[in-house]
Amino acid sequence: MTLTPELPTIPATVDTTAVDQTLHGRNLRSAHVIAGILDAGLLNHAGRPDRLPTALFPDVDPDALQAIWNMALTVGIWAGKAMLRPQWRPEDLDRFQRALDEAGHHAMAGGVAVAAQCGRTAHPADDDLLLWGDHE
Repeated sequence: MTLTPELPTIPATVDTTAVDQTLHGRNLRSAHVIAGILDAGLLNHAGRPDRLPTALFPDVDPDALQAIWNMALTVGIWAGKAMLRPQWRPEDLDRFQRALDEAGHHAMAGGVAVAAQCGRTAHPADDDLLLWGDHE
């Protein structure tokens, strides 16, 4: 039987907005995991990766769609392998994040920043939870 740990009481002096944003951010990161499961389910339904483009975009020119898909699939396979056996250091991803951010690619930089958290020991939102005070 699994026991649910007793959670600390949130003091009345805690900024509710900050806690809300922290927890919402953690939920968004978890949503990316769910999105990955949905992507896997889509592949399972299509049967093979080469069937995905036309299943998803039946009205797009088949040659253009195939060219786009070939590149996307190569990137996706690399990313999948990286997630299964991470070989990056968070510091390397931090460097990539800064380069993208400085070049004006803010959305991509944000994605790399989230990925960099995977190589760290704590969940990215855990530091912000210390707003609640020390709980040991």
